[in-house]
Amino acid sequence: MTAANLVKESKFLAILFGLTVICTLSAAVSYLIQPLFDHLLVSTQIANLIHLVAGILLSLILLPYCYVHIKRIIGVRKFAVFASGLVCLLLIAGVVFTGMILAIEGLTEQNQSILHWHIILVLTAISLLILHLLSHYYSFVKARYGDTFRTISELKFSLFYQLCSIALVSLIIWVVELSSQSPYQQTAIVDNYQYLYGEHPFRPSQTETPNQIFIDERALMTTHKCAGCHADIAKQWQSSAHRQAASDKSYETNVTLLATKKGIAATRYCEGCHAPLALLTGQLTEGGLHGGIENSPANLEGVNCQSCHGITHLTHTKGVASYQFAVNQAYLFETAANPVLQKINSLLIKQNPTQHKKDMAAPIISSAQYCAACHAQFIDKELNDWGWVKMQDEYSAWLEGPYSGNHDPQFAHENQKKCHDCHMPLVKADDPSADQQGRVRDHRFLAANTMLPLLAGDQAFLEATIDFLRKDKVRISIEPPHRTEATSNMMPLDESLRQAAVQPYYFYKGELANIKVIVANTGVGHNFPGGTIDINQAWVSLMVTDAEGQIIYQSGNIDEQGYLDKDAYQYRSLPVDRGGNIVWKHDLFNMVGKASVNIIKAGQSDVINYQFKVPYWSKGPLYLSAKVHYRKLNTQYAKWALKDEYQTIPVVDMARTHLSVPIREKLETIDNANSLAATKD
Repeated sequence: MTAANLVKESKFLAILFGLTVICTLSAAVSYLIQPLFDHLLVSTQIANLIHLVAGILLSLILLPYCYVHIKRIIGVRKFAVFASGLVCLLLIAGVVFTGMILAIEGLTEQNQSILHWHIILVLTAISLLILHLLSHYYSFVKARYGDTFRTISELKFSLFYQLCSIALVSLIIWVVELSSQSPYQQTAIVDNYQYLYGEHPFRPSQTETPNQIFIDERALMTTHKCAGCHADIAKQWQSSAHRQAASDKSYETNVTLLATKKGIAATRYCEGCHAPLALLTGQLTEGGLHGGIENSPANLEGVNCQSCHGITHLTHTKGVASYQFAVNQAYLFETAANPVLQKINSLLIKQNPTQHKKDMAAPIISSAQYCAACHAQFIDKELNDWGWVKMQDEYSAWLEGPYSGNHDPQFAHENQKKCHDCHMPLVKADDPSADQQGRVRDHRFLAANTMLPLLAGDQAFLEATIDFLRKDKVRISIEPPHRTEATSNMMPLDESLRQAAVQPYYFYKGELANIKVIVANTGVGHNFPGGTIDINQAWVSLMVTDAEGQIIYQSGNIDEQGYLDKDAYQYRSLPVDRGGNIVWKHDLFNMVGKASVNIIKAGQSDVINYQFKVPYWSKGPLYLSAKVHYRKLNTQYAKWALKDEYQTIPVVDMARTHLSVPIREKLETIDNANSLAATKD
């Protein structure tokens, strides 16, 4: 090869050298400098973009160069040059391969090892490349072309030229970013925002933001962007009660009633949990739109991605949206309207999601305490004009139960569980946040709402909800009616009965039978039932029939109009107003107390006593069937709240049991016979 050809190849090498240095420096800025800062800097994101572009260019130029270079050196007898070059080529191939995976997939939880290998291969390849170049130089270039030290100067010039180009590109990107991304506004979206509950902008909701600022709508309505990378999770969320938290017809009815009676500002009490978008942006004032208004942004979004993942910590665990909300650190082009810039924004998040994960997954989000923000509730004088009243509190109920581990260790459940374990179990998903087994937390938030999937026509989710309710959440049993009294008669005794360890049980015809039904809360991590137990229905039914199917006794039936037997044994609360009337419309602003509350705490049981007369005409044995039923919304409330959208809400049999009891004729006893004989004498 002539000196001219070697110099020509060295110029080509200079470009590769410059790109290699740029890739190395940009990677160092992105992955080494960034962790030293508490916030995401624009410079590190620009470095990410430069690293990606330079890496792609390096890969494209490297392929033809390697072909030409290998073709030229075939037959070289210098072992050090040939061996170091061959190994270096293999390492570079590994760098390109791992780099392509990271460029296409982004940096996910599952490919962290690929990033580690990419870095190891890069460092090893650079080290070996230096050795190869030195071997090549001393073996060929210096020996034959002593004046070709200009190759080094060409490398320096190439590096200087490309660094200047990168600086110019960075400046252009910076200017474009500043000109295209308007800052988030921190004022209410509605002018003349009313402070009717003191100086705090969100009261009576317990929500807090940094310096009590309002949150820009653009920082909250990001569901479509989230779905771009987290498609499987977004699909799960679409079926959830969280997504329908504001568009739920019963909620729309109730929040509209509250706005009508107390003014739109009072809806802040509800919207912090049901429609955070309306509360945080400053919609809930005269002239604004609350979440119960159909097709409003808050109504359509419900509890969306940012509503949960924007929470940094809780202000307390009493509930009523008691969370601190903060806007995430913006990546480049976060608010850009241009589709190309939006793509670059998504690309930057995928390539270096460190800050994104830090913002979207605060430590509080994986704790049971986190759920207390909205799954605990109270009402105070500022809303009911009476005083403080405690309502649902699933967090405290869980905390006191056996699953939390805070219970007496001798009675605590061996498998401690938190809210996520039951309501957000790990499921398979094709998602960048999936763990090493390809699992994510189920964002359908399975619970007890059968009404929403019914009205939405989501049969799959309805069946999943029913299946969830039946998975050993509660158990029911009938205690056999063992006889406590001993009687004697003229019948001969079967000797085998002397060895019996269990007392016999039976009914006499004509007697008043007593039955105990035991319901145990074995699998619910909190009280059973939970949630809005003033409008939900959970009850026990008992049916007694004889051998021919004749009904002897029944309790807990539903009539043709869908109403439950008024004498049925129910688990519920009965809130009352100032006049002692039942607050059946869930109009909590009228509530001042509770007439009664009947629930079963986690790990505990309830005993129900039933009595019925055993007819003389009944034919034994008697069949006793007991069930625990659950229905989302009682019929009276459902028909009022759902209006023309009302459908018969399914009744779920959560547990059932059966018992067969023999019937006996009450024979004449010895004592009765002696009394009769004495009377005749």
